[in-house]
Amino acid sequence: MNTAADLHTARRRLAAQRGMSLIETLVALGLLAVSAGTVGNYLVQQIRFGTSNYLYTQAYAMAEEQLEATRAQHFNDMVGGSKTAAVGGTTFTIATQVLDDTPANGLKKITVTVSWNDNQGAKNVAVQTIYTEVQRY
Repeated sequence: MNTAADLHTARRRLAAQRGMSLIETLVALGLLAVSAGTVGNYLVQQIRFGTSNYLYTQAYAMAEEQLEATRAQHFNDMVGGSKTAAVGGTTFTIATQVLDDTPANGLKKITVTVSWNDNQGAKNVAVQTIYTEVQRY
């Protein structure tokens, strides 16, 4: 059954399998640290992109709102201008340009440009349309 040789072999196996060595533990911790650092950098980058996308969305909404406000005026009263608006600590500059007889006589080209600065530098978006006088009876 159990001989002295079998017991000696079993004890040797048990002694060899007691646990991980210090080097194995350090290697595992090193791999964990590298992967955690990589994931941390990725998350920071995604948060920055999310903030940037939010600002772009706000800028396009402001540009569309200004474009519609300009289009709501009478054809001869449409003029360009500039104003500022603040959203969430970011200041946006909204510039409206109205070009008469462009691209043809009797038409107006309306361009609204919204610009702002964030931690990645200066950004801007622009929307434009061509408008003709609506005959009101």
